[in-house]
Amino acid sequence: MTCTTASNAANDNSARAATQALSVEQFETTGKQIGSSMTILREALQVLQANASACGVHTWCAEVGDHTMHSSAYIEAPTPDGLGDDVLLANLMCEDGPPTVGFLDLNLTAEQTRTRVAELHRHLDRVAALADQLEGQAPLDPGTECYSVTAPGATGALISAEIFRSDDPQPGDPTASISVFGLQDSDADLDVAGADHLIADLEEFLPRLRALRNHLAATVAEPEARP
Repeated sequence: MTCTTASNAANDNSARAATQALSVEQFETTGKQIGSSMTILREALQVLQANASACGVHTWCAEVGDHTMHSSAYIEAPTPDGLGDDVLLANLMCEDGPPTVGFLDLNLTAEQTRTRVAELHRHLDRVAALADQLEGQAPLDPGTECYSVTAPGATGALISAEIFRSDDPQPGDPTASISVFGLQDSDADLDVAGADHLIADLEEFLPRLRALRNHLAATVAEPEARP
């Protein structure tokens, strides 16, 4: 035990002596050389890992090395819940069968995924309606209102939609429909702020268009429900 301790102490003293023998400039140069070498080694290791471990089955697979369960990187809603946890996580995945979308603890086909997303869109419309209700705004009245999308610099609405009722429908013609129209020469050249305005208007327009659709569906179903 004494010999080992003495040997370690001698090595430490030798290291200190070697360090003290270097000038400040030599010490800094040596440190830079070591740091540069370590950086090169790290970059080379990253390249080797990327080339050697990339999945050769699916381009979207984020798994590395040998694996039978293929999985893409997760995406999540931009807003976490009150506990700070991510919500609505989704990814592509595949093991024994065809690839699916992992979403809501389900393995969904492309069509099933779009159906679930459409359901969530309708749910979010109702959540937004709660915010309107909280602020005392009147609920949508799609039976009488016309909804439009505008853009900065445009001479009129880019697109508008409203319920159209025929006063004299011919046999086989619908009694009501959704009229979608735009004004002539209502084009616009947008900067970033203008594009943000248009996107916000479009996002606001979609739930109103769905309200028109639902109102139309209820209107068309009324005569069929009567005895």
